[in-house]
Amino acid sequence: MDLPLAPIKKILKRTNMRVSNGAVKEFTIYVEQIIADIAAESVANAKRNKRKTVSASDVLAAKRKLL
Repeated sequence: MDLPLAPIKKILKRTNMRVSNGAVKEFTIYVEQIIADIAAESVANAKRNKRKTVSASDVLAAKRKLL
C-alpha cells in the first residue's frame, strides 16, 4: 500500500509544530499497517459470518478489537 504523504503531512501540521519528512514517512508506514490490520480483521469477521462482503459493522468490530 502506498498512501500519499501530503494528506498525512497536512494532518500532522495541525499540531502547530514543524514536521520533518522522515516523521511524515514513519507516520505513513504506521498508518498503512493499522489499515492493513483492520482490513484483515474485517475480512475475518465477514468470513466468520459466512459473508463475502465486508460491512461497516465488520470494520467497527475490528477497530474495537485492535485499537
